[in-house]
This record gives sequence, C-alpha cells and structure tokens, in this order.
Amino acid sequence: MNNNSPKVSAVVASYRERPRIGNVLATLLASDILGEVVLVDDGSRDGTEEYVRKEFPSVRLLVNEHNHGKAYSMDRGVSESTGEILFFCDADLVGLTPEIVRDMVLPVIENKYDMFIGIRNNVMQKSFLPFALNSGERTMRREVWQKLPQFYKFRFRIEAGLNFMVYFMGSRGLGYKVMPYFQTLKEQKYGFWRGEWQRQKMNFDVVVGWVRAFFEFFFLAKILGRKL
Repeated sequence: MNNNSPKVSAVVASYRERPRIGNVLATLLASDILGEVVLVDDGSRDGTEEYVRKEFPSVRLLVNEHNHGKAYSMDRGVSESTGEILFFCDADLVGLTPEIVRDMVLPVIENKYDMFIGIRNNVMQKSFLPFALNSGERTMRREVWQKLPQFYKFRFRIEAGLNFMVYFMGSRGLGYKVMPYFQTLKEQKYGFWRGEWQRQKMNFDVVVGWVRAFFEFFFLAKILGRKL
C-alpha cells in the first residue's frame, strides 16, 4: 500500500487456540496491507501467551486475566489498536493467505462498502447466507465499530449487531464473498459432545443478537431515518 493509504489494524480474539494460532499470525504478519496485528488472549491456560511472546514478538499481545468472551476481547483489541480501518479474524482458521486478507480489506479502503465480510468455504456456511454472514472475518472503519451499541459487544452477539446495523443504517452497505479458507469446527477442537454444547451456546447468543438487532436497527433507520 502507498503512504497515503489508511492504517489497517488486524484484531484477533483467541481462547485456547495454541495449536492453531501460529498459522493465522504468520499469515497476518506476511500481509502487506496490515499496519499492525493485535492479539487478545482471552484468559487461555494452554500456553498461548508464552508461545506468542516467543515466536511472534512483533504481535501486540494483550492478555485477559479471566475469560470474558469473544466480543469483549475484540473490543479491548480495538481500544488498544491505532488503525483507521479494522480487520477482524478468528484464531482457528485454516487456509488463510495474505491474498485473502487483502481481498477482504481493499473494498473498505476503496470506500465500496461500510463493511466487507469473508465467507468461509464451508458447506454449512455457504448453504445459508444469514448464517454465513456471521463469519468472524470482516473489515470496517473504526467509526462503524464505535457506533455499535454496547449490548452487542457481548460474547457472540457481535456479528449480528454489526450486520444489521450496517445493512439498515450504512450508506454503502455491506459486501461479502466466499473465499477459499476454512474454520476449525468446535467438534474437532473439543470433541463431539463438548463441541456441540459450545456451538449451541454460541447459537443462542447469535439468535438473541439477530432478534434485537433486526428490530432495533430497522426502527432507527426506517422510522427515525438515522444513518451511520
């Protein structure tokens, strides 16, 4: 990127991802479109902190004393980052490349969209767009994040809140594209039963976020005429 391009901060929230975080961080650091990488370790006890400090000293590492959830960690990462543009990604991705990162960031730098979402190349996600748009990989300007009400910055409500806010209130809307990378399934990380329990807890948060966000941002945009 040229010197006139806005700085892009990558923010990654991680919990117990020591076996997977290395590939993600290596990819982010290899990207020429990112100005900094901020990792928030959400109270892991699996050696993530020690591993990152040793192997990735250029990553800005923040450590939560206790587990607070994904959205809290994302918000903390944003508060400690310095970029005008924010790129978020999960810590358990497979197949992420610097080229994919660039493809997710450029549409926002070029002012084509208020937010751009990378859809993972999983069968489950591609088959149902509202589910696919809950992907953790997305780019937005800092002011979009700052305008999201605090209610949605809680665990897994975050993507639903962002999606509906930008869809109803954004001047440029949201863009998305299916890209050739994947996420490690919870069942693979934790075993079937524990992974399924974690998935259902996540789905509950997502549904709560969907329902409130739809009505809240529809009202603000269509009835009160508010925009971002």
